Amino acid sequence: DEVGRTFSALRLGHDFSSQNVGMMLTNVDRPWLDREATVFGVDHNWRPTPHWNVQTRVSGSHIDQAGQTESDVGATMWADYEMDHGWRQQWIAMHFGNDLEINDAGYLSRNSTNYLHWQLQRRFTDLPEASRYASKDWRGRVSRNYNNHGEKLSDQFRLSREGRLRNGSYEYAQVNVNSAGVDDLLTRGHGSVRKPAHFGADYQFQRPRKGNWAHEVETELFSGGLSGNSGIGHSLKYDATYFISDAFSIVGGFYNERRPDWLVWQRDNLIGSFRARELDLNAGLDWTIDSRQELRVKLQAIALDAGLRRAYRVDPMGNAVASEEPVDDFNVTNLGFQIRYRYEVAPLSYLYVVYGRGGYREDPFSDNTGQLLRDSFILRDDEQLLVKFSYRFEM
Repeated sequence: DEVGRTFSALRLGHDFSSQNVGMMLTNVDRPWLDREATVFGVDHNWRPTPHWNVQTRVSGSHIDQAGQTESDVGATMWADYEMDHGWRQQWIAMHFGNDLEINDAGYLSRNSTNYLHWQLQRRFTDLPEASRYASKDWRGRVSRNYNNHGEKLSDQFRLSREGRLRNGSYEYAQVNVNSAGVDDLLTRGHGSVRKPAHFGADYQFQRPRKGNWAHEVETELFSGGLSGNSGIGHSLKYDATYFISDAFSIVGGFYNERRPDWLVWQRDNLIGSFRARELDLNAGLDWTIDSRQELRVKLQAIALDAGLRRAYRVDPMGNAVASEEPVDDFNVTNLGFQIRYRYEVAPLSYLYVVYGRGGYREDPFSDNTGQLLRDSFILRDDEQLLVKFSYRFEM
């Protein structure tokens, strides 16, 4: 903002023998937007027995922008019950008002939410010596989510397993089965869209450094859009780190996704269904030169291509009705590159030298993601050299 911003926060808390209570008040003033946002929250944690832990959060926001004011509240409650033999249950209830807004100095993924879930979990630690696992955590969860207009966003069943291996590796697998529901955010205030049932299955594996290499891989199968389970998408992410020494490592990886039915808002109640392909490349290095110097380099290039399947208008009942209105294919390329050098002048006093370059381009046609990824390296919309010096004074 050209005229600056003012952030202020106050936090108070007090601990008791089996509970603690706190409050937080934040205020953000942004004159350029003629906007002032105030959020007040109260938190309470209660441990009535060694087996129970109950957490409660209540928040309220007041937004004043351009002479218009909005206020609303939200509340969340967690209840965790530790049972015997590794069993555990969890209940969560959330309500967020339509106009609750904490994103000026926090994060809220969405308001207008009424969410409930129950989760049953068991942890296994007494595994046989011959097992490659040191422990396993199984979780089953059922949840229900409605907005404040009575529309069902989704019912979900989730089954997941987290495993920690004896060689230090980490493993996580998850399956989500989602009911039919509505998407009330897609058209940006021009009506909710009915969507069919869909699913998602995800697997992650991380292997720590062994010799000179460390690896991370994640793969996913999913459905969605208006096609529901009749169209299956997939993604694969892989990162490898090579350690030249304990102080010098190089990382490189990629992300590849195919999404057969990606819904993108166009204008008012017009949406487009696209066949989307994404290819990302990331690379970098970390070098601790000595006890006072550090060099880091990071690069990320993104190529996204979206070819139109069909355009739709959303009717007053939330149904997507096929439309012959013209909607363009499109592609997006994005580049981010940074070199950061840090030198410790004195204890807790540093000199930073940072060079950054980046760019973004969007075109109204479809293209090969490999070619788009190569084209991203010529982007140079922004280029910056920053020198920063911080010095610690002792009083």
